[in-house]
Formats: sequence, structure tokens, C-alpha cells
Amino acid sequence: MDVNEVFITCADLWAKDGVDDRINNAIDQFEEWIKNFEKDEKELLAKLLPKFNYYSKSYIEEIIGNLNTESIKKCGISNVDSVISVVRKVDGRYNSSYDYWIIHRLVSGLSKEIYYDALDGIKDSEWNKIKKVVYVDDCSGTGTQFVNFMGRQKKSFLNKQVVLIAIEVVEEAEIYIKNELAKKGIRIEVIAHNMKEKALKNMLEQEKKILYNMSQRKGISQEYILGFKDAEALMSFYNNTPNDTLGLFWYPSEGNKPIFPRNFEEEAGWKLKKSKEKRRRQQYEAKCS
Repeated sequence: MDVNEVFITCADLWAKDGVDDRINNAIDQFEEWIKNFEKDEKELLAKLLPKFNYYSKSYIEEIIGNLNTESIKKCGISNVDSVISVVRKVDGRYNSSYDYWIIHRLVSGLSKEIYYDALDGIKDSEWNKIKKVVYVDDCSGTGTQFVNFMGRQKKSFLNKQVVLIAIEVVEEAEIYIKNELAKKGIRIEVIAHNMKEKALKNMLEQEKKILYNMSQRKGISQEYILGFKDAEALMSFYNNTPNDTLGLFWYPSEGNKPIFPRNFEEEAGWKLKKSKEKRRRQQYEAKCS
């Protein structure tokens, strides 16, 4: 199985709705990325690449439209008793959940009046009439981010149906979310376009060892060799690559020029200065706060 041929097949699939800047970058970067891997490493990458999903903006718009329809049929989401919101970061900064929430707002056909980026301002008398609370996000690799987010909420979710709409979710993440929220008496329905197995789930121990060794040699941080908290995801989106994804595909280092690198925004000038190492670590971990 030639890794170059596998990549061409994957790129054609990723570009089925058109070629965007992220796909162009992956195509341009592939030869540089792949050239210094050993034969057995290339064979392993040839097995992983077909599991890698890339989502262009136009494809995501189509998917979110379909997931909205599914949520209406399965959970009865409507203008009467539902509210649709975002999975906010702990410090209030803009994150990718907003991008997907805005797309949902544009394609759903539901009233714009049921979209709230925060629920704390809803009066208790109105909150009592709401029976379904929908959150829109790009993905969940471990479930940690969503569970932590729900733990920060001040509103009571008892006797309400919570719905998480996401493009891609790792199977273990769904299990973790449902188990943790069940402990608090919260009912949750996870509606995803792709419910994926962990990338290495059916691989041999020798193959896992090869991945670990090649990632170390390429300078991938220990924390991200298998993705954040060992999520073992393989996905990227038009606006970024989650750090749940195996590090070889997104983690930039002197030895690794990834095909789907994460985007790192310049820090605001008014923020207190941090050391370069601490700033980089916080950027990498930003998705999980």
C-alpha cells in the first residue's frame, strides 16, 4: 500500500466539495512531511490516512443542516420550548463553537430568537418553560471539555433534555459525557455526523510502538502523540485542527512540518506577558478549557 497513492485518494475525497486553502496546504506540504519517514512508518501512515476526515466549510454547512433535521425529528427541537447555545470557554474568549453555532443559526430555519450565546441572562420564569437545551460544537475527542463546561453552568438542567450537536465525536467521548452528566441527573443526547472509533483501536501493539517512536523522533510533545488526553482522533476542519488529533498531523516542530497544522493566534498586546514556553503550552491546551 503506497502512502503517496493513499494520500491522493484521501485528498480527492476531502476536496469533493471543492479545494480550499487547508486542502491546498496539505497537498503542498505532503511531500516535505512524508519524505523522512522510514518504510514501516509510511506503511502505518498509509493505514491511518483513510481514517482521517477533513471538513470544508461548505461540507459543514450541509452536515449541520442534516444534524438539525435529525435533532428536530429525534428530540423535537422547536421555537416553542428550545434554546440553542455555544460551548463557551472558561475565560469567555471566542472559540470554534461559535463558528458552528452561527452556521446552525443560518441553516436551521428556526427562529433567531432562540439562539443565546449564554443562558445566565434568561429569566427563571422563562427558563422553566424551556424543555430542550441544544449546544453546537465542532467535535469531542474525550468529552472533557463539554463535561467541564456543563459543570460551570449556573442554571439547573433537571427535567430538561440536553442535546449536543457535533460534526465528529470519538465513541469514548460520548460514553464519558453521558456517564458524567447522568451522575448529575442530566439527560443528554449526542447527535453527531461521525461517531468514530479511536484511531489505534484495532492496531497491533507493534504498530502503536512504531507510531510512538516516530512521533518522539519528530519532536511531537508527549502530551499530543495520541492527541490530547489520548483521544486518538483523526480530523481537521476548515477553521482549525483539534488537538485531539494524533500529533503527527498537526503539531509543528523542527522535525515535523504537519499537513494540517493548528492555527495559533497572536496574543492580545494588552495581556500580561508570559514566557514563550508557557504561552505555547496554553495555546495548545486552549481547546480544553
